[in-house]
Amino acid sequence: MLRRILFIGGACLGMALMVSPAFGARNVPKKANKYQATLVQGTIACTATNTTAPGLLATPACDPVVPADPGCVFEDNGGGGLLKAKSKDDISVQAKVKKVDAACEGETLCAVAGISASYDTCASSGNCTAVTSTDLALGASCVTIEKGKGKFKGTINGALPGALVTGERSEFILGEIGLLRTGAGSTAGRANAAFRAGLLLP
Repeated sequence: MLRRILFIGGACLGMALMVSPAFGARNVPKKANKYQATLVQGTIACTATNTTAPGLLATPACDPVVPADPGCVFEDNGGGGLLKAKSKDDISVQAKVKKVDAACEGETLCAVAGISASYDTCASSGNCTAVTSTDLALGASCVTIEKGKGKFKGTINGALPGALVTGERSEFILGEIGLLRTGAGSTAGRANAAFRAGLLLP
């Protein structure tokens, strides 16, 4: 039985990596150092509508639901996953999935996200926001599916030394985030992510 799934996209969280004494002209919250999300099945975008979604808005929709990566799906009404990120001097990322369909056995999934980053000290000697990355791999944060499950734990600087500057106050706004299977349309980024951050309504 299909159940309604709500995907989380857009600006999800600002993560302040390091607060330095000089605040400058940029306003940031006192603390923003944790991110946590459950994982749901990724689906392809609806482009050729042929039905109408239920509810008050009754928006155009596509029938049927098509997984973004049919080779890696959760077992129906049994699988699930969790993704967490935490910042201090570095950004640690961890995720776990369970009850993944047998077709995904032995496959590697890596965390990807759309990220917009702001910094206090830039080449212009002021603060700046970097060009948004629409498909930024979160370091070498990957998991290999074994016996229908897997988990990983790592840090951005641990995988990419120097990617985050120690002592530099950096703020990261996370857009849609998920787990993308390597070698399965990975150049298309999050659009092909097998599992994405989201919520399932009962």
